[in-house]
Amino acid sequence: MTALLAPFIESYDLGCAEAALLRGSWYEIDLGAIRHNYRELRSLLPQNVSIYACLKRNAYGCGAGPVARALAVEGVAGFAVASLLDAMAIRRMGAGQHILLYPGALPAAGLMIEALDLTVSVSSVDELERWRAAMTKTRVFIKVDLGFFRAGASPQDAGPLLAAANAYSDVQVDGIYAHMSELPTSKSSDAGIQFHRMRAILAEAEVRGDRPVVAMMSSTEGVLTYPEMDMDAVDPGALFVGLPESHAPVRRVVLQQALKTICTTVVAVKHVDASLGPVPDLPGFRSGMKLGVLGMGWGDGLPRQVPPGTEALVGGTRARLLPPAHLEHVRIDLSNAPDARLGDKVVLLGRQGDEVITHEEIAAVWGTDVVGIYAGLRDHIPRIYT
Repeated sequence: MTALLAPFIESYDLGCAEAALLRGSWYEIDLGAIRHNYRELRSLLPQNVSIYACLKRNAYGCGAGPVARALAVEGVAGFAVASLLDAMAIRRMGAGQHILLYPGALPAAGLMIEALDLTVSVSSVDELERWRAAMTKTRVFIKVDLGFFRAGASPQDAGPLLAAANAYSDVQVDGIYAHMSELPTSKSSDAGIQFHRMRAILAEAEVRGDRPVVAMMSSTEGVLTYPEMDMDAVDPGALFVGLPESHAPVRRVVLQQALKTICTTVVAVKHVDASLGPVPDLPGFRSGMKLGVLGMGWGDGLPRQVPPGTEALVGGTRARLLPPAHLEHVRIDLSNAPDARLGDKVVLLGRQGDEVITHEEIAAVWGTDVVGIYAGLRDHIPRIYT
């Protein structure tokens, strides 16, 4: 098996490489880039500000467990996820740091949450009571809505909720947090106003004597744009995979992309001849062409409608993908790669030879943005970590 893998993989984890070879498609994730991005952020923050790495959506498609293990080595204070499955993956990797569950898990999973030593988000007294009924000891972060109109107690309800949580001996309040509004309204919510609301909540808690040890409200855009909002901790996510998500950063960082390549293989090759009947009346099809089939389709994260101009790299040469895409397959015009054969590696994102397909190119052609590429990564596709 090792000899078979050699043309594809040199120094990667063998288990991941074997899975990639068996599946025929894979992602290459650069854990070194993730560690670099963490260090960039850590160098900009005061030492008393903790970092909770937001690894939601399976660490933006990069794999919550391996990414968490890499960040744990760097000294991250904790993690934040919405999915209990992501929290389980982090614990399986041996990470013992604090894990905050964003809204998503339900009290029905209380025993498992308690066994994994996770902290749940609470947005109301009713939620608090439901969690208390599901666990013997409930660890909570109070979630506050500062104008996002999503989960979280309103500013006027945050104080009473905090006081109620602190009144119970079986509840441990680990912190309080909020996420700034990202609603695309005609009049955007002012960050300064949101920060003022949060500070007012904390000031009232100080007076009552129940301010939590940890207060945070800065995700990636916040931590790069509003240093005054650092407070006790920050919980960025996209930053770690290489996405700044800030149009006017005050803090300058040099980030590296964690997703290095999206790869698949040629699973069939043929020449289009007259015995196949009329050539399909679709863009790119022509009589006599060399046609290939790739082992990746829209069920694997490719656009369901192949956009015009979508290309891949075969043998270091650009080749055009042809519509339509199928659940697990897509066609490719191999006219520019006449030597292409069954099993050849095909790069949809990344470098092959002197050619490169960038994240920005893919995003523009696929009609999304770079974070959309990460969000579209499928969990059933093997990942090779470098």
